This record gives sequence, structure tokens and C-alpha cells, in this order.
Amino acid sequence: MVYPAGWSVLPRLIVKRERWPGGYRVRGVPLVYRGQEVVPDQPVLRLTASSRKIEQEGRAQGTPSSPGLSSDIPAGLHGRVVGFTSRGGVVIESHAAVIQGALGAGKQVAGVLTMWQPHNQYAYVQAIPPGAILIVPGPLTFSLLHQALNSGVVGVIASSVALRDLEGFLRADYLHLLKLTALEQALEQLPPLTLMLTEGIGSSNMPVHTMNLLTHYQGSIGLLSGTTSLTHNYFPELVISIPLAEIDKEWQAVRPDSTLALGAQVRVCGGARNGAVGMIDYFYSYEQVFASGLRARAARLRLDDGSFSTVPLTLIERIC
Repeated sequence: MVYPAGWSVLPRLIVKRERWPGGYRVRGVPLVYRGQEVVPDQPVLRLTASSRKIEQEGRAQGTPSSPGLSSDIPAGLHGRVVGFTSRGGVVIESHAAVIQGALGAGKQVAGVLTMWQPHNQYAYVQAIPPGAILIVPGPLTFSLLHQALNSGVVGVIASSVALRDLEGFLRADYLHLLKLTALEQALEQLPPLTLMLTEGIGSSNMPVHTMNLLTHYQGSIGLLSGTTSLTHNYFPELVISIPLAEIDKEWQAVRPDSTLALGAQVRVCGGARNGAVGMIDYFYSYEQVFASGLRARAARLRLDDGSFSTVPLTLIERIC
């Protein structure tokens, strides 16, 4: 697939992100000033529901309305406040690592990156800390999604999921969600669990380079957005502020180059070798014929396991 920033994993980048947890009938009141340095767990805005929304929720729940209903939203990033949006969102500039997903769903959330440890009959069942962003290296299942939701997890990052399980959990037609124009209203109807899939629909595992970066930053606070829209060209992403100890005078942002060239590290993003990582070893001068009968321009890859594979150029993405 084509990622907005060029690569699916960007280990060093300077980003500007609006901290806005979603809500089309709420307003944010900034708790910080322009130029202020903030840390991930620091409240940066107070989200206040409109009086009309509070009254509606009160009637629906059979409880009296509370005009003072509000919640404080943490930054999710370490960086500098560079601006504010008309709805009260806070724009933060940060040195960060970014992982872009193929598909997702849900509002923007912040939480501690926590690795999921699958259990068996001889091991204990992992206690999932509430408020965490859970990292699942393999495919999601319907039961795991509900376990995460019931545990108070705010987000899940996984490789893939079966379409039936995803739509069953969201209680919605996913293709319909991708084409909606009223995104904020749609988000209000989804379960309170943000999802990001690095590979999309199916049963693929997470690529090694993606997993390595997530493992490196486990225990850190990440800012996760699951919003995916074909109409607005939005894709899910995880933003992790780089610790100050890793930023030195020689630090430079990585500038993505998606050009396919000899020696470039690439990942196969479709077909029988989907997910395989290797280096471009040779470009064929003429179209190659594949087992499916397809004729296409292709390259020969030297894969990480030492083997060689001929892959259509349309199924290759550069990763570094």
C-alpha cells in the first residue's frame, strides 16, 4: 500500500499533531500556552460537553444533567505547544517515531505501550493493565477484542484481523465506515477501543521491523489514532515521542524515499511471500510472467533468510 509519509515505519521524525480525543458536540479548553514544553502524561486540555449533549445523555441514562461535566486530556507526546485549533485542540511539535497502519477504527487515545503475552494451559493468564495500548504481534480475534475492551484497554495495535471478527466487534459494515464523510458522528457509535492494523484484513503477522520498534518503546506512552477514511485520505497511526536521552546534537529526522533502487531494503506487501523483508538485488528489463498468469515489471529480492524471490514491483514497498 502507499503510506502518506512514504514508509510504514519512520523511526525519527519531527511531527506536529493536534491533541484531540474526538467528539462533535464537545469543546476543548487549553490548559497550556503557546511555546510551553509538555510531557506525555501532562493534561493539556479540558474537554467539556455542550449543555445539550449533557441533557440528552442524562435523559437516556435516567440521571440528572450535570453542567460541569468535563475531563482533562493528557498530551500523549513530549514536545512543545505550537498552536491551537478552533475547537480547542492543542497542537504539539515532537521528535517522534511513527508507525502508520493499513486500517483502523476509533478515536485518538494515549496509553502505555504494553506487549501482549499469549498464554497456554501451563502459563498464567496475563493481566492487562487498564488504560494501556496493547500490542498484539499476530492476528486479532473477536474474543481478544472483547477481552481488551472489558479490561479497560484504550487501544490495540495488531497485525491483522478477519473481516467477520472486525465487523462483529464494531457492529458495523466496515467498507461503509471507510466511505463516510461525517467522521466524528461515526466514531461516537463505535466501541470505546481504538484499533490499528499494520497489515489490514486477513491473517498476516506483524513485520519484524515494525515489531522491533514497538518492542524498543514498550513501556513508553504512545498517541494512537485509528481513524481511517477513504473519503478524507486518513490512515491510522501511532506516534511515540523519542526520549530526550536519545536525542543528541547529531540527531536528524529520517526523510522517506520511496524510490525502488538496487540495494534498497523492501517488504513484500502481497502474494505468497507477503510480509517478507529483503533487499532489491536485480531489476528485470522485461515483464515477467507469474504463476497466476500476470505479466508485470518485477525485481529479484534477496530475502533475509538468504533465499531469492521474483516479485512484481507493485507488491514491493521500501522500508529504509
